[in-house]
Amino acid sequence: MIHIDFDETAGLAVVRPERMRGLSETDFARLRDLVDRYLEDHESLRGLVIVADSFPGWEDYRAFIAHFAFVRDHHRRIAKVALVSDDPVLSGAPGLVDHFVNARVKHFAASELARAKAWAATDEPPKGRFVTLEGLPEDVVAVRAEGVITREDYEKTLIPAIEKVVAARRRVKLLYWCGPDFEGFSAGAMWDDAWFGLTHLGSFSKIAVVSDVAWLRQSVKFFAPLLPAPVQVFDNADIEAAKGWIAED
Repeated sequence: MIHIDFDETAGLAVVRPERMRGLSETDFARLRDLVDRYLEDHESLRGLVIVADSFPGWEDYRAFIAHFAFVRDHHRRIAKVALVSDDPVLSGAPGLVDHFVNARVKHFAASELARAKAWAATDEPPKGRFVTLEGLPEDVVAVRAEGVITREDYEKTLIPAIEKVVAARRRVKLLYWCGPDFEGFSAGAMWDDAWFGLTHLGSFSKIAVVSDVAWLRQSVKFFAPLLPAPVQVFDNADIEAAKGWIAED
C-alpha cells in the first residue's frame, strides 16, 4: 500500500510505501488518481518526497508496468524527487533515474527527512561554487563542491588553482569533495572536467574523491585504472582520512 500526503503550501507530496508486501497495480492507480486530482488545480507538483525503509518491490509484472506508466506520464510536471531511505538499492537510484526523467532526483538518508523536504520545495537549485580547503601542503589542490557546478566554476576557481601548482613545476595532488551540499554538474562543467583531465593527465600525482553519491563513486572507480596517478574514493564521513592520504608523500 502507498500512503500519500499533500502539503499545498510547499507544493509537495510525501509518499510512504509500506514494506509488508510488494506494491500493486492498484497502489499505483491510487497514486496516479491522487496526483492527477492535485494537478487539476495546480500547474505542477514542486516536489515528490518518497520515504521508504527499504525498496518494497512490485507485486507482479502489471504493478511494474503501472509504476513505469506513472513515471512516464508525470515526470514532466514534477520538478524534484527526493528519495529518503537508508536502503542501498534506493541510494543508487538517482544516478540511473536522472537519465530518463525531467525531474531532478536526489537521495537523502532516513534521518534527513526535513532536509529532503526543504530541498524538494525549493524552486531553483543553489548556485554552484568551489570552496578551497585550507591547511594542506602547497602541492595539494583541495576543494569542496557545493550546489550545481558549472563551467564558470571550473574556469574561475579549480582550473587556475591547478595551473598555479603546475606553473611552480610541481605535480598536483587533487582532493575533490562532493559533500552533502553538492547538487550536480551542468553539461558544460562535465565537458570542462573531461577535457582538462585528458589534457593534463601527467600533471597529477594523486587524486582523492570524497562523496556519498553512488554514480559519482562508481564512475571514478571505473576510470581509475586508466589514470597514471593513484586514485582513492572516500565516504563523506572519511574526509579527514582523505586529507591525510592526499597530504602524504
